[in-house]
Amino acid sequence: MVIDLPSLVDLDGISVVTRDAMDRARDAMSSVNWVDFQDGPGLTYLKGGDGYNNGKNLLAARKYEEAIAQFDRVVAQKTVNADGALYWKAYAQFKIGKTDDSVTTIGALRKDFPQSRYLGDAKVLEADARRRAGQPVNPASMDDDEMKVLAINGIKNTDPERAIPLLEGVLSSTNSLRVKKQALYVLASMPNQPKARAILMNYAKGAGNPDLQIEAIRYVVAGGDKTASTADLLQIFQSTQDASVRLAVISALRGSSSDGVTWMYSPGAAGTPTVVRSGSASGAAAKGPALTGADVWALYEKETNKEVKSALVSLMGSMGATDQVMRVVKADKDPDIVRRAIRSLGSQPTTKTGQTLIDLYSSEQDQPTRMAVIGALASQNNAEGLVSIARKEGSLALKKEIVKQLSEMAPRSKVAADYLMEIIK
Repeated sequence: MVIDLPSLVDLDGISVVTRDAMDRARDAMSSVNWVDFQDGPGLTYLKGGDGYNNGKNLLAARKYEEAIAQFDRVVAQKTVNADGALYWKAYAQFKIGKTDDSVTTIGALRKDFPQSRYLGDAKVLEADARRRAGQPVNPASMDDDEMKVLAINGIKNTDPERAIPLLEGVLSSTNSLRVKKQALYVLASMPNQPKARAILMNYAKGAGNPDLQIEAIRYVVAGGDKTASTADLLQIFQSTQDASVRLAVISALRGSSSDGVTWMYSPGAAGTPTVVRSGSASGAAAKGPALTGADVWALYEKETNKEVKSALVSLMGSMGATDQVMRVVKADKDPDIVRRAIRSLGSQPTTKTGQTLIDLYSSEQDQPTRMAVIGALASQNNAEGLVSIARKEGSLALKKEIVKQLSEMAPRSKVAADYLMEIIK
């Protein structure tokens, strides 16, 4: 996973991330959940929906009975993740030796969701459950993920001709998402192996279940796959209505098109993920025609999901596609998305969007929208712009917010300091 944080400003030798950059980081991290594994805390990336995420957390922590109960709640609520919840419930039942229950749950998945993308994995799981029926539970098999993850990571730098088929087998067999993610990670670390790349891209394009597709999309870029093109990612976006998958594509597009600072997800040797800093995303830049603001706008115009639209706006902002962001500001009827667009303008240089923000402030009468403009100008450290709108502002609440922002700038901005002294006098 790549989280783009390009808007760093230096204050007396301390790097500070601007507000819009933090907004975008928060959006990108919205699917991250912390899990306490036996060997310490680690990151896991899960499909949207708190109940579904909680169930996956419990499953990753090997709390199978609790996971089953949580997945039952998700199914009862009939959320968009209900089919995934049924599959992972069946997997949890299989892990604790309740093979008959697992087969019954798979039957419910097949009956209630005949078009589910989890059915392929469910067919393999069902065969394993029937084969193991009546056998005593082996306690070691319940906690074998650690060894599998270590073994998978260990073959990363061995003979690709032997390793790649084994990794492909891991992905198509009954395994936890954690184990399958590790297999994808190792495949992504072999960018010079066409077979490994083909398997990774196949899963990124939807060969497996949605959870695995999201992981594969992230690894396409985070794994340094320079052959993955922008066209590949756009094709994936347009081929699905799954909002979680689309958000993963947006994150990948942002990572592949950025020349700024990136933070990359990388599983450690024991499978415990970490977040590492990379100086430039150019090493993972997508091959082929560069992503343009017009490309993203074309996606935005057809999008109906609010969360995805918001992420597309942030992507346009991080690309510097000011014209397209302004079209959002002028045309979108959702005030939350308009304010997100305004904040994204604050990530651009003052010379590019400073006057635009000042003009927006003058034309907008909505107080929350004006607050968004103030925040955007503050993100630019645009003291001149803030002073300009402060001189015309009649609202005490808005003027106090402007002065608050200027007071933070005063130690490094003469314009801000002069205006504060003017108020005191």
